[in-house]
Amino acid sequence: MLKTSCFIKRLNENLYCSCKRLQNTTANVNQSFRQKAWEAARERYVNYEHVQYSSFLEHNLAPLGKMKHLSPSVFPPLHVLLEIDRKMAPQSIPPYPKNWMEDYEFYAGGSEGDSGLIDSKHGTPDATVSPSTVPCNGCGAHLHCASSSMPGYIPSEIFKGRSDLELRTITCQRCHFLKHYNIALDVEVPASAYVETISRIQDKFALAIIIVDLLDLPGSIWPGMQQVLGAKRPVFLVGNKVDLLPRDSNSYLNHVQNCLKDQFVQHGGFDALNIKNVSLISAKTGYGIEELITKLHKIWQYKGDVYLLGCTNVGKSTLFNILLNSDYCRPEASELVHKATTCAWPGTTLQMLKFPILRPSDMRVYQRFKRLLSERAQRASLEKLRRDQARDSPAATESAQLIGHVGRTFEQRTDVYDAFAMAAGTKPITSLNERQKEYRQARWVFDTPGVMQPDQITPLLTTEELLHLQPTRMLKPRALRLAPNMSLFVGGLARIDLIELNSDWAKLFVFTADILPLLVTDTVQAEAIYKRYLGTPLLGVPLPGEDQTRLNRWPGLQCQAEDIVVQSGGPVAKERSEKRLNCDITLSSAGWLGLLLPDNSESVWRVWTPQAAGVYVRQPSLIPLANRLVGKRIRNSLAYNTSKPFVYRK
Repeated sequence: MLKTSCFIKRLNENLYCSCKRLQNTTANVNQSFRQKAWEAARERYVNYEHVQYSSFLEHNLAPLGKMKHLSPSVFPPLHVLLEIDRKMAPQSIPPYPKNWMEDYEFYAGGSEGDSGLIDSKHGTPDATVSPSTVPCNGCGAHLHCASSSMPGYIPSEIFKGRSDLELRTITCQRCHFLKHYNIALDVEVPASAYVETISRIQDKFALAIIIVDLLDLPGSIWPGMQQVLGAKRPVFLVGNKVDLLPRDSNSYLNHVQNCLKDQFVQHGGFDALNIKNVSLISAKTGYGIEELITKLHKIWQYKGDVYLLGCTNVGKSTLFNILLNSDYCRPEASELVHKATTCAWPGTTLQMLKFPILRPSDMRVYQRFKRLLSERAQRASLEKLRRDQARDSPAATESAQLIGHVGRTFEQRTDVYDAFAMAAGTKPITSLNERQKEYRQARWVFDTPGVMQPDQITPLLTTEELLHLQPTRMLKPRALRLAPNMSLFVGGLARIDLIELNSDWAKLFVFTADILPLLVTDTVQAEAIYKRYLGTPLLGVPLPGEDQTRLNRWPGLQCQAEDIVVQSGGPVAKERSEKRLNCDITLSSAGWLGLLLPDNSESVWRVWTPQAAGVYVRQPSLIPLANRLVGKRIRNSLAYNTSKPFVYRK
């Protein structure tokens, strides 16, 4: 009994509830001390057969254990969790507001007799009214009222009787819902329409700024872009969302930059000589934008137009909006050109949007240099303050994220007349007229529609599910270890089987949004586990929705035709004492896995994703020193403690 009491004191918080079984049952004399503790820990999953580990259960054990009707010794059964999740879920809001048309200035309201005949969601289409040639301010599609399923639609109650000048001040229904209600309406746009729009620049002398999502590399590189743009196209390669990458060393940005260039040359079809510059930016925080503008002024100058290109959801429209209010745009045009629509839903831009470029004359470049030089000391002190905050506070992840300030050197708008002056008449200037004399020889920046990469799974997801996949802060790697014949589920979006390994364990690093749950099970039972827990909190995405139709449309998981073989070399040299990840396995839009194998080992992996899409082996690893960013393994668990997603080390 004395021995048992000592054992209880040494147990951690998660295993405290399992000690009761060791006291009340007769122990197997053939088992070691660690084996007994391991079996005691497995007792928590007695209601979840064949589940070895669940991040949802582990992270929600503490709040659930405080409820009186739940036993603290085991995880509650699934039906109890579903009932609690249903009660704690936020109250559902209407899918769309019934009075959304009142947001438009030109909506006069329906008459009393016709109010019951108007569709509150789409308004009243009228195919007899000719479409306009005015593009939508948000997506670029021409405005019309013919059909609600076509891009650029606005109800006839708003469209009829409007002049071109009035139409230039409004957005289509789809952009309005995305901007104000975060609701994505379905429109019929064939995939060939995007390629046809972009192919117009094939014979033009212009610069292509190709934007790549660093969290979906190489899944956000369109393989057919070189054929559309031409083999001799000058390219600026831009990696977006760098602020969300973990910092594993002081020189991690140089490594990410090299990986981006190598992956682009390998999967994009371009020659390395086409790449004139490689930049890492964050269109959300503004990091790297000023440096990108400086490179554009220095290398491209004012030679021709500039096109923002890339797959859907890589941040083209966000970069377009931030350049619109920077030194790269003419000051008078910033207030006249409307911002592009941005949201989590892919394909918000349907036609090209543009703004005029400010000519980088020698005097303007010098004035801009003086402004950046005067702000250098302030930026350095702010960066030092944020670094000190990140070191002192373990939870200060935001202080370690990369941020930047995008300022303006030229604020004088001498070319704009007073909109309400007597000489200007009664009509205010609300849009930019590119036919004016000062814009005839101008160079333009175009925001192009995003092309859907075949390996992206975003078309299969709803807006709410896309928000679950997009991290809002720096990625924190989650580490697990797997034995042969074990499988890892990354939500309901991916499954990884460890088929063979000539060692006991392999260490995996999962780089996904924290809200996406992880689940480990036996490989022989993986298919049954997936069917059982799909649509539940244990797998998260895809979400079940209000009925079962959402899960019925889900295609499930399919494996690739060939398994992935990963080998590990011998022990590292003394001068490189830390182990680096062997490789990465990308999981399309869900994230990626980093593999760390024991020395002199060989493993075979089988990866399952929807339609077997988006699976690539990436070498070298994007975050090779990820082992620095996790803690020690949790006793009697497959998981490791999470740590800060940043270090300040060489």
